[in-house]
Amino acid sequence: MQLIRVDHEITKPVEGKKVFDEDNREIMHIKLKAGEEIEEHDSPKHVFIFVKKGEVEFTLNNEGSTINQETILRMEPYERHALKALSDVAILVMKC
Repeated sequence: MQLIRVDHEITKPVEGKKVFDEDNREIMHIKLKAGEEIEEHDSPKHVFIFVKKGEVEFTLNNEGSTINQETILRMEPYERHALKALSDVAILVMKC
């Protein structure tokens, strides 16, 4: 068993911390303040987004979707996406 801490202080506008990286799998913990954005990008892996706190608007294929603690977002490899924090948010990004 391994316990992984997923908290950290925000020391700059968009703050991310890799909390797990093993065997081509990784988990990032990202915090954004309301209004902050991450520009369009992609990943060569499957991506799962879990919102711990707040609401985030994701744009995929020019369509916006709002996700929160009650929603998990799954993306295929190389699917272009961007996001904007609608409130202060904390999210976990799992790539595998």
